[in-house]
Amino acid sequence: MGKKAGGKKEEKQTRSQWEGKHPEPKSRVDERKVVATVKLAAPVCNLLEFKLDCSPSTKISFIVDRIIDRHGGSISDLSVCVNRFHPEEIVGRDKTLEQCGVFGGECLIYYDFVPRAGALLA
Repeated sequence: MGKKAGGKKEEKQTRSQWEGKHPEPKSRVDERKVVATVKLAAPVCNLLEFKLDCSPSTKISFIVDRIIDRHGGSISDLSVCVNRFHPEEIVGRDKTLEQCGVFGGECLIYYDFVPRAGALLA
């Protein structure tokens, strides 16, 4: 290698044999948007209805956790359905909204639960 002015060594730049051959990495953030309206299936109560901003990759377990939070942790063993409430259409907590047919836009999430014995406060 030759010397440049000032006594510094000239550094030769080498290019990797793989440079420019790989595709750009994809983002792991789901940019698609879903506005889920979460409702108690029965009895109908507008006070327990809320909207949740999420994406199609959102798991049902995340939605269940938000429902339980809204009830102050006083409920458990929820049944959840997407866009229609029917006992044969209860979805598992490990599924995503996308696996339930929601790819964007708006959807309805219905939930129900069995009250616990002794749940009333004294």
